[in-house]
Amino acid sequence: METERLDESATEKPTIENIVAGSDFSEVTPKDQSSPSLLEGVKTSEPSFPRPNSVFQNTIGSIRQWLDLQKQIRAYPKQARQRLKDIEAAFLAYRVTYASLTFKAPKIEEELQDLYHQVYETITNLEQKSHKIPLFIYPTPKLKSIKAAWDELHTQQDILMDKLAAAPKRMDFYNRMQVMREKKRLEEIRRRENAARLEAATESVKKVISYVESQCKNDDPVLFGNEVLTFQDARTLWEQILNEILQQRNQESTEVEDLLVRLRALEESVRDYPALSKQVQRVGERFSRLIAYHDLLSSYGKRIIPQAEIARASTIMYEQIPALWATGQYQQLKVMLERVENFLNFYENTVELEVAIGERRRPGFTQSLSPTVFPGAAGLSPLINLARVLVAAIDQRDRFMVGHSERVARYAVETAKRMNWSGSDLEFIEIAGLLHDIGKISIPEVILTKVKPLTPQEWKMIQMHPYYGAQIVKQMNTFSRIVPWVYHHQEHWDGTGYPEQLSKQEIPPASAIIAVAEAYTTMTTDLPYRNGFTSQEALDKLREAAGTQFNPEVVEAFAEAIQDTQEYPPKA
Repeated sequence: METERLDESATEKPTIENIVAGSDFSEVTPKDQSSPSLLEGVKTSEPSFPRPNSVFQNTIGSIRQWLDLQKQIRAYPKQARQRLKDIEAAFLAYRVTYASLTFKAPKIEEELQDLYHQVYETITNLEQKSHKIPLFIYPTPKLKSIKAAWDELHTQQDILMDKLAAAPKRMDFYNRMQVMREKKRLEEIRRRENAARLEAATESVKKVISYVESQCKNDDPVLFGNEVLTFQDARTLWEQILNEILQQRNQESTEVEDLLVRLRALEESVRDYPALSKQVQRVGERFSRLIAYHDLLSSYGKRIIPQAEIARASTIMYEQIPALWATGQYQQLKVMLERVENFLNFYENTVELEVAIGERRRPGFTQSLSPTVFPGAAGLSPLINLARVLVAAIDQRDRFMVGHSERVARYAVETAKRMNWSGSDLEFIEIAGLLHDIGKISIPEVILTKVKPLTPQEWKMIQMHPYYGAQIVKQMNTFSRIVPWVYHHQEHWDGTGYPEQLSKQEIPPASAIIAVAEAYTTMTTDLPYRNGFTSQEALDKLREAAGTQFNPEVVEAFAEAIQDTQEYPPKA
């Protein structure tokens, strides 16, 4: 029984009331407390006890502190668990925000997870310590240590709650920053992709232009009245359009897709050029033939096509089509060609039938028709005749060089033939040969006919004649192709010529041919201050200067041409 009482007393939770109630303060009162003499003269409503000493007070305070610590510690687990539920609810709200974001901040997530696991483990460890050994076994310092651990846990829970409360904003900020970075990254990728697409489209256009040029290099120009439509004109226009498109790519308001559409349209236009050129040529030939036949019939009083329709078709053929060609409006050009073809299809058979009837009735009826060339081997004959008229003006001012330009032109044509030139190229080089010295019209006659050596100032004026010649020639659109040929015909193969000191392949091939032909013509011409060389002597001089002053390939082709024609002027 005594043991059971001890066990019961051991399991009871001591309180400050129990401790105080169990203390018999009567034992510490004086033995003579019951003596009435000692209480005489004392008036009190309560029993009076002596004041405990300071040791006793400290003991009581320590006991109370020890009991308070146990009470607080026993309440901590429930509080911590309740706070953990609040944390888990906050975690759930955070998870909702977390799941809605495109970009998650791994460091924030890792920090919250680590702090949560730390709090959870701390609660478990502290609960195990509290249940493993009864708290009343621990002395006050140990209880203080346990309480401090619970307080630290409470602080950690507060920190975790604060971080969970702030986490959505932090994650949202991180998400917005990442979205902006991703947007910039995607924009940069798109910019590079668009730049690559534009570069590829540009290169494709350039390759198509080069390919079409190789296919059309031997084609004759298309002649519309006084307008000559050449591939070089079209190429210049294409390059101009291409440069305009490329300049717009750096403008913020420009859509890349719009530029790509324009580049593809330009490429299609270039690809259509050979077929379109042939269509223009074919329609032009038919139109010229129809008008010539109709004029013949009209001269005999047989008019089939109303004059107003001829005027409208002629306006389309000789004004609108050249203008559309020159500006690269090929789609509209096709529409105009279709209109002319409809006109031809409607009247062509009727007119040709009437011409055939007229030929049967009057043999030789069509002999008065001049050959209609549009354009053909002699399509530039009127221009060549015009060039000869201009050359005659030069011959009148330089009596020593009469016939010089005619011979240069003839030699240039023969040389070009040996170099596989053909068609209109031969006609243009003939014109260039005739007009190569046209700039001498701007040189004083006293200098042109001077017998004595020229002064440095006079020589500078002579060296200006290629420039003056180019300025004169370029005034006519028809001669635009030969402007650089005239301007550079005094260039040397080694770069010591004038006016631009071009060298080797920089010199236009036609200019190199004219340079050799002019040198040969000058050397074989008698002048007041010297006799002309024989043909063989002149050829030897040309060969000596091949590779320095003249293009070696041109010299050999020229020598072949001279020897084949067996033109050896007698030595004076």
